[in-house]
Amino acid sequence: MLTLQTALGFTLTLVTIHLMPLWVDWLGWRYAFMPLAVGPFLGVWAMARLRAHPEATRLAGGRR
Repeated sequence: MLTLQTALGFTLTLVTIHLMPLWVDWLGWRYAFMPLAVGPFLGVWAMARLRAHPEATRLAGGRR
């Protein structure tokens, strides 16, 4: 799983780097980085869902 996650991360980075010039042409510099905010938003959302899960406290060794 770790290898798969690493490979997907590198692939996502490669795609993003190649799409940035297109976003700059289409949206301009002011808004070109907005699509990059999707990843951190989804990460925060996923972590919030994990924390709300009943087993989260057990997984964290009793810490919240």
